[in-house]
Formats: sequence, C-alpha cells, structure tokens
Amino acid sequence: MPQNELKQQLQALHDTLQQHPQLDEDSQALLQSIAADIDEVEAANAADLSERVQEQAVRFEQEHPTLAEVLRQIVDTLGRIGV
Repeated sequence: MPQNELKQQLQALHDTLQQHPQLDEDSQALLQSIAADIDEVEAANAADLSERVQEQAVRFEQEHPTLAEVLRQIVDTLGRIGV
C-alpha cells in the first residue's frame, strides 16, 4: 500500500512542478532529481532521500506551500516504507 501511495504522491509532485514554472533552475533541477530518486527508491540506496525531501519542503514552505505539502506527504510515506 505505501508503494502505491508513494507513486501517487510522486505523480502529484510532477503535476505540481508543472504548475510552478516560476521556480528557479536550481530548484527545478533538485526537485526533478528527488523525483527520479523516489521513482527508483530502494532502501539501501536512499539513506538520505527522506532528509533531502524534508529540507526542500522547509525551503518551499513560504513561496510554494502546495509543493511543500506534497513533499511532506512523500517524507511521511518514505518513513512508512522504511526509507
């Protein structure tokens, strides 16, 4: 179940990114990298993934609250699947 939820949240992240073209290039690149990592998540290879996603959620809280919420949901799901 958490894997399906993670895939849904990943899709939400992609959708949200498309709706926020005003993000700077560095932010877009970092979020795309996180999305790719989540898409290929394996517990052994993703030790810092949850931390990176959480850092971005905090970073986007003020200017992009919707994006921050999607990222927080992803962190929660990653925690439930042991990443």
